Amino acid sequence: MFTLGTQAKAAAALMAKAPADRKNQALRVLAHLLRTQGAALAAHNAQDIERAQAAGLAAPMVDRLRLTPQVLETCAQGCEQLAAMPDVIGE
Repeated sequence: MFTLGTQAKAAAALMAKAPADRKNQALRVLAHLLRTQGAALAAHNAQDIERAQAAGLAAPMVDRLRLTPQVLETCAQGCEQLAAMPDVIGE
């Protein structure tokens, strides 16, 4: 988890400095991947759900981890909406 957090922090710093068109392209690619990689995401998510249940995580928390096709589509749409907005970084 520490490594993943460190990588996320480094990526966030790079994205903050990136030009708006590059950030928007990344968001559009992410939306595409969310839509086209649903089966792989579902398989990994099922493993996460199993581990959470085995660890005794409360049912409402387990439910929040569940990535349904609707959840993935909502995330994809959110990425596209962000890409369509003006870049306000630095203002």
